[in-house]
Amino acid sequence: MFDEQMAKIDGRPENFGPMRDASAHAKIKGPCGDTVEVWLRVDGGKIRKATYRSDGCGYSNACGSAAAKLSEGMTPAKASELTQEAVLSAVDSIPEDHQHCALLAASTVQSAALDYRNPKAKRALKEKLKSFFNPQTTE
Repeated sequence: MFDEQMAKIDGRPENFGPMRDASAHAKIKGPCGDTVEVWLRVDGGKIRKATYRSDGCGYSNACGSAAAKLSEGMTPAKASELTQEAVLSAVDSIPEDHQHCALLAASTVQSAALDYRNPKAKRALKEKLKSFFNPQTTE
């Protein structure tokens, strides 16, 4: 899947980039420093189009693209349950040390879906993810 998507002349999958008329949006920075941003367009109760942007590595981009594509056709409620495992299954082999990219992508789609459903829930998820991705060290 990743190879097919990256075969575009410009090196970017077709669902890369911001969406002007999005119904929902989320942006999360992972512990490795990569940021994934997702835009969703919801119509008739389903996600009709999803795009993403990442400033990270190729694996981060592959996972962002896959997570956005997986969410298309889902209801926002179903997209808010997208898992790391689902993203990993949709992307050709990801080395173990980069599998966190799938978690970051899935979490960003979840957050965007929650943004559509309930902006307050999105803030609660952001705080939860912030503590997961940036745990405080104790001495």
